[in-house]
Amino acid sequence: MLKKSWLHISLIACFAAAIVLLMFLDYFNIEKIAFFNNVGFLFDYTWKGRMFLLFFFWLFILESFLSLDLLKEENLRNGRRSRLKVLVILVCAAVPLIYVVAVNFLGLDQFVIGVGDLLRGDYWRVANPANWTNTLQGDWPMSLEYIVFTVSFLATMLLAYGKKGLRMFSLSAALVAGISVVYMIDTMYPYGAFKPFQALALPTAACAAVLLEVMGMHFTMFYLPGTASMPVIALNVNGSMVQTGIAWPCAGVHSLFLFTIIILLLFKKSGISAFRQSIYFIIGAVGTYFVNVLRIVTYFVILVNQGQASALVFHNVYGELYFFSWILLYILLIVGIQKYHLIERTRAAIFRNDRVHVVN
Repeated sequence: MLKKSWLHISLIACFAAAIVLLMFLDYFNIEKIAFFNNVGFLFDYTWKGRMFLLFFFWLFILESFLSLDLLKEENLRNGRRSRLKVLVILVCAAVPLIYVVAVNFLGLDQFVIGVGDLLRGDYWRVANPANWTNTLQGDWPMSLEYIVFTVSFLATMLLAYGKKGLRMFSLSAALVAGISVVYMIDTMYPYGAFKPFQALALPTAACAAVLLEVMGMHFTMFYLPGTASMPVIALNVNGSMVQTGIAWPCAGVHSLFLFTIIILLLFKKSGISAFRQSIYFIIGAVGTYFVNVLRIVTYFVILVNQGQASALVFHNVYGELYFFSWILLYILLIVGIQKYHLIERTRAAIFRNDRVHVVN
């Protein structure tokens, strides 16, 4: 089996090598882009960080195990690939590794930053004069890094297994592609300036404010018009008023986007009826929305009780995990309901009880 799957194992090794090299450079703070050496271990961060690369690779491995039979069929069908095609597939898979090496050892970092400055440098300087360098030297190369992984992965699976490959690895592809899009949007339009997403932050913040009020926390909420158009919540922290603007990433608005992609791909892989799909989707969307509300509430609770430093750690690390914990549990719930026919069993039990009552 290992001999027949040598190509797929090689593909896994290529992506693993790129991530491991990034982890090594990141952990020892020896990356060529200096900004990355000043913010800690980026594989600990979800916004904006590299933790999602680990989630992506974990899903890739998981889907590989779940697709062993299909991979075996594809290997038999494509057993006589030309050497040139195999070489092209391996080169595509090695693109992230080549990119990481080029950025850190071959001077590509200056080109990457130069391209970012050319594309959006003027806008970033105007949008946030105090911190525009963070966007250019941090958010931009981070977002581009995810784009490189995404394009490489999609091209590799398409060349190696055709459209069936994209279906086999749809969840890992959706995760890395979705995060790439979300990161790049926020990089191109930072601080909540992307209006289609930012419009959804206001009702989410308002719902969070209601919960804060129910919890007895005293605060002021107002809407800050302008480029970002942010809802702002101000409250007393250790004797001083702290104002916090809520941009769409802080409100977890992008999780609704990711939820839609992931759940539709799950439905496509399953034989669930259209009616049940609609019910599952509505419940999941509502659950995702309230997870976003809970995320904002948690941030302010931590801010009041433990200070800004702890709240910032929650924002950068744990906040994103709220959604991913929820979507994982929700998918497991759907799979459990379908696999063990829980709805049918519940109906049968209710029907039996009704018959017993009628007889009695």
